[in-house]
Amino acid sequence: MNSSEFSWLEGVGKFPSEWKIMKIKEIGKVVTGSTPPTKDKEFYGNEFPFITAKDFKGHRYIEDTEKKLSRKGAEYLKSKQIPLHSVMVTCIGSEMGKVALTKAKISFTNQQINTIIPDEKVVNPLFLYYRLYPLGKWIKSLGSGRGSAKPILPKSSFEDIEIPIPPLPEQKKIAEVLGSLDDKIELNYEMNKTLEAIAQVIFKYWFIDFGPFQDDLIYNEELGKEIPKGWEVKPLRGFIDLKKGVSYKSENLITESDIGLVNLKCIRRGGGFKDEIKPYNGEFKREHVLQEGDIVIAITDLTRKGDVIGAPARIYQIERFKTLIASLDLVIVKIKNQKSLKPAFLYHLLLTHNARAYMKGYADGTTVLHLKPRDILDYQFVLPPSEYMNKFAEMAESIFQLTAVNFKEAHILEQIRDALLPKLLSGEIRVKVDIEEEFPRETKKLIEIKKEKARIRKTLLDYFEGA
Repeated sequence: MNSSEFSWLEGVGKFPSEWKIMKIKEIGKVVTGSTPPTKDKEFYGNEFPFITAKDFKGHRYIEDTEKKLSRKGAEYLKSKQIPLHSVMVTCIGSEMGKVALTKAKISFTNQQINTIIPDEKVVNPLFLYYRLYPLGKWIKSLGSGRGSAKPILPKSSFEDIEIPIPPLPEQKKIAEVLGSLDDKIELNYEMNKTLEAIAQVIFKYWFIDFGPFQDDLIYNEELGKEIPKGWEVKPLRGFIDLKKGVSYKSENLITESDIGLVNLKCIRRGGGFKDEIKPYNGEFKREHVLQEGDIVIAITDLTRKGDVIGAPARIYQIERFKTLIASLDLVIVKIKNQKSLKPAFLYHLLLTHNARAYMKGYADGTTVLHLKPRDILDYQFVLPPSEYMNKFAEMAESIFQLTAVNFKEAHILEQIRDALLPKLLSGEIRVKVDIEEEFPRETKKLIEIKKEKARIRKTLLDYFEGA
C-alpha cells in the first residue's frame, strides 16, 4: 500500500483510505454515568459493579470495583445501565482518557465515565476498545483545552470524536490477533495469583493451623494458644533489618529512564507485586537498590480500608529497567542470616491474616496511614525447626521462580502487543501477522522462557510427588 492509499485524521494518524471515518455516536449509544445519593446506604451493596475512574487499572476488563450497588441502587440508575462488553472511557479529571470493557452482564458507572454500548452490526466491541486505547492522551487534550480547571469532555463532544473504522470482518480479525495476546497475558497473571494462593494455603496449614503437627501441641502463654512442642516464639527483629527507601520529588518521575522507582502503587491490596514502576532520575544510594526476590513492606497507605499498610511484595526483575529502587513509602527487608529465616517463609508469614491484622493495628493516621518500622520488627511469630522451614521454602521458592518467569513472559507479550497495535490500526500490517517473523528477538526470548517454565514445573512436580 503506497502513501496515496492512506488518509490522515487528527489525533489518530494515518489509516487506509478505504476505511470509513465515523463519529462515536454513529457506532453505538453513549451513556454518561451517575451516582446515587451517598447518604442513602440502601443504594449500595454487593450485587452490581459501580465503576469509577479508580477502577481503571490498565486491564482490558474491569471485574473488581471498590463500590457496588444494591438492587435498589440499580433500579435508581436503571436508565444508566450498561451491558457486557460495553466500552468505557474516563472523561473527567486527571484520569481522563483511560479505556476499559465491562465484564459483568449489568454494570453502572459514575458521571466521570462515558460508555459506548456498541452497535455490533457496525463495530466489534473488542476492536473498539483497541481503537480507543492508544488515543488516551489525545482525548485528555480535548478536555484540557476547554478552559476549565479540571479537564472535562462533555458527552456531546465525546460523541463527536471521529475514528477510522475498517469493514467488520477486518475489525474482528484485528481484535482476534490483539485479543489472543491479551488472553495469554491475562492467563499468566491469573496463574501467578493461583500459584501464590497455593503456597499461602500450604503455609497456613503448616505454620498457622499446625495441621501436620496436631499430635504434639503445647500451650504457649505469650501467644495464648497451642503451638507444636519445641517450636519457639520470636520477634522479627532478631532475624531482619529494615531499610527505608529513597525520598523523591514529583519532578524525579520522568517518562524514560533505565532506573525504575518501586512505590506504593506497585503493592497489591493485601500484598503482592504489580508493575506500576515509574522511570526515575533522582539520587539514590546502594542500600535503596532492589534485586529480584527482595521483599518490601508498605509503611504508608492512602486506601480507605488500610488494604496496603504493612503489605509485603517480592520484587520481579523488570527488563526495561537496569536498576530498581524503593521509595520512601516502603521498607526493604534485609534478612540477617538466610539459614535461620528463609525469604519465602518470611514473605508468606507477612501475607497471613495475623500479620496483616497486626500491621493495621499499629498503623496511625486518619486520611494517610503510617506504620513505624520498629513496630514491624516487634511482630512475634512461631519459628519452626529448620527442617520444616527448609522444606516449605524449597517448594515456595520454586513457585516464586515460576511466577517470575510468567511475569517476564507476560511482559514480552505486552511488548509484542504494544508494537503490533499501532501497525494494525494504521493499516501498516493488514491483519495476517507472522509473530515469529515480525518479532524474532521477542520470539527467541519466549522460547527460552518456555524451557525455563518446563524446568521449574518439573522441580515442583518432583517436590509434590515426594511430599
